Amino acid sequence: SWVVAFWAVAVWGGVVGVAILLFRRRWAVPVLLASLLSMVITAIHNFLFSNGLEVMGGAGAAFTGLIFLAAVALWYYARRMTARGVLA
Repeated sequence: SWVVAFWAVAVWGGVVGVAILLFRRRWAVPVLLASLLSMVITAIHNFLFSNGLEVMGGAGAAFTGLIFLAAVALWYYARRMTARGVLA
């Protein structure tokens, strides 16, 4: 059940983080970071401690990698906009 909780934080944290980013609030940075870290924990569980690679195959792993890159890019963008003073 803890994996489902981390998955929920990853998904809904990303949704809420992007919404906060649209409202130009600096709270987007920690929310997107929590989402990213939760995604990493979920991916570690899925690919190292269970048979996620067998279930999803190579395409699933590639898709997970693309989502990871998007999450990193969103977090980095939010940090940069906070440093520039765009996010209040």
